[in-house]
Amino acid sequence: MVTDKADGACQLHDVRFYNLLPRAIVCSSFGQSSRKLALARDDGTIEVWNMAYAPFLEKTIPGGEGVSIEGLAWAGQRLFSVSLAGTLIEWDLSKIPCVKQSILVTGNAAWCVDVSKDERLLAVGTEGGYINVYRLDNEELAYERILDKQEGRIVCCNFDWTGNFLVTGSTDAVRVWDVRNGHAVHKMTTGRANNKQETTVWAVLVLKDFTILSADSRGKLVVYDGQMGTVLEQHLVSTADLLCLALNEEKNIVFVGGVEPIIRVFDRADSGGSVRTDKLFVRSHNRRGHTHDIKTLATYGRYLFSGGIDGSLLVTSSPPFTLDTHFPLLPGPASMVAADSRLVLLKYVNYLEVWTLGPANAPAPALGGNKVLQIRSKNDGQILAAAIAPNGRWIVYSTEHIVRLLRYDYNRNEPVNSRLVRVRNTPEHFAVCYRAQFTADSKGLFLYDRTGGGTINFFSCAATDDSEEWDHKQSIDAGRWLSEMVTLSAVSQCSRYLVCADLASSIVVFERTAAKWKRSISLPRYKLPPTALALQPGRTRVAVAFSDHKLFVYDFDQFAFVFSTYLRLPAGTDPNHPISGIAFDPRHESAMVLQNGSKIVTLRFGPDIEEEVLQQEETSRAKKWRPVANGGEQQDGEGSLTKCKLRMVRDAPRLVSIEWLGESELVAIQANALSMVEHLPAAFRIKRYGKT
Repeated sequence: MVTDKADGACQLHDVRFYNLLPRAIVCSSFGQSSRKLALARDDGTIEVWNMAYAPFLEKTIPGGEGVSIEGLAWAGQRLFSVSLAGTLIEWDLSKIPCVKQSILVTGNAAWCVDVSKDERLLAVGTEGGYINVYRLDNEELAYERILDKQEGRIVCCNFDWTGNFLVTGSTDAVRVWDVRNGHAVHKMTTGRANNKQETTVWAVLVLKDFTILSADSRGKLVVYDGQMGTVLEQHLVSTADLLCLALNEEKNIVFVGGVEPIIRVFDRADSGGSVRTDKLFVRSHNRRGHTHDIKTLATYGRYLFSGGIDGSLLVTSSPPFTLDTHFPLLPGPASMVAADSRLVLLKYVNYLEVWTLGPANAPAPALGGNKVLQIRSKNDGQILAAAIAPNGRWIVYSTEHIVRLLRYDYNRNEPVNSRLVRVRNTPEHFAVCYRAQFTADSKGLFLYDRTGGGTINFFSCAATDDSEEWDHKQSIDAGRWLSEMVTLSAVSQCSRYLVCADLASSIVVFERTAAKWKRSISLPRYKLPPTALALQPGRTRVAVAFSDHKLFVYDFDQFAFVFSTYLRLPAGTDPNHPISGIAFDPRHESAMVLQNGSKIVTLRFGPDIEEEVLQQEETSRAKKWRPVANGGEQQDGEGSLTKCKLRMVRDAPRLVSIEWLGESELVAIQANALSMVEHLPAAFRIKRYGKT
């Protein structure tokens, strides 16, 4: 769909045929020291989110066929996971995520994992009823002991605040274990709603005073005295299973989630508040936002992170109540526009699609994209990186094990006669990568090596009389300046400059000379990793945005900041989402389009805007009115412009990316909302009398 063009505006391509499928969130864990949230999806993928400021996805560990992650746990900066394959894995999150060490646990499939509060011990509960305890010392994982075997699988576990006791949940029982001698101290039976139906304890939580809470399949929240092993009280929360529990930072509020897509909040009655009751916990209020089962909860400060079957990561806080939704989109770049051929490449988990864009100035009813190509990865491997050349002739994709380069001869007049050919005589250095990018002239290709050495391999296409061959020209040793994996990159329109940014906040400009690519300049480093980056066409300017809404434009030829500010997003935008996309307006030197969550925002800066905003500020001060300016104290961009004008122009739900197409067309790619809903299972329903 292309919107009509107004005077001074551009035409907008609303790409709504990106049919992503939902990927359920199975479990999660928040690392207090790293301020990062790790979550696992139902396809075995592990995502690491940076929650320090506006949440954004930092790294992804790809899953695979038959991979099932059942538990995650942080120990400082170390991340552990357990799976139904019966393995305890420690992940190396430096540079390219990979397995640091893997241990087979006793008791077959592993269902849960927890780390003690002092980060000294780690416990794993298994299908066979064994509890494996490991010691975390000097960045190592050492076997400590196995506790006494119990009947039935151990579904959940949680250390007490001393680390000497472990509470586990299983079928019909909650047990308290003394980790020092390996024996069970207490066994508290839960009872059954039906004599023939077992009660499964899905989650347990230990408070600082050794009060134990459990959530089970009867829909009950049960409170125990951990010292005596007795039941203190029970709350019937839902008619369906309760699956997860979480405790706030002040340790006086408990969050409960389950099959019913409502988060129940319970306050500690004896925590010094005004409420006086004979109960330890009283129901406070509910939080809504999910459409299906809630499977995991985690807290950080005043924020609650929740995920479940619908695949969306919800961040809520109260008071005042705020709700931010992060949809289950694939890590970027998940889509790419071939500007010269007007084709769009869409990346899915294990296949690619190529669609055409509607012509510019055609009547609205005649518009609409057509799918001209679908490429499925070999052995249905998860696609880590994909790219299409601007002329649409070349397509490359990489999984964990193979990389493929394809030549696509697209026949615009007769698409059925288009031809797709695999390029087999690729150079030796054409290896698996985590990022791929073509140059603007479609004659160069960058592959970011996945081995972790920080190498960027550059290939060039040489045309002969009868064929086109790709040759390896250079291995750029980017690891000398980029200590982390590259998450953002951009190639200039003249194919002369390459800008790369990593998670360590290093931003490096590489310049192409007659002989090879070499480092030109490293930009001033900011305290946070960047979330968006773009090069201005026809200029040596790069725009970079960060998770705290810091944004600057730097001229790396003049070695000077052109513009730098802290954005104050206008009303109607998503202030708790980062700037995830930047597109310079090719028609205006000092204008750009920003992607803020699902909102499209325009930004204008320049001397005229600076003067206009300053005059507005003076008028506002005279009237004792709130300033309308954008900007803040400038420290690293001395002498640059700091004022700008922001305007929210469009709400594009489930926005994936924005990109300019030519001089006056903007492409906004959105995930299809229907495809994310229609493949979900039926939601939990409650039949109410007198209501339909």
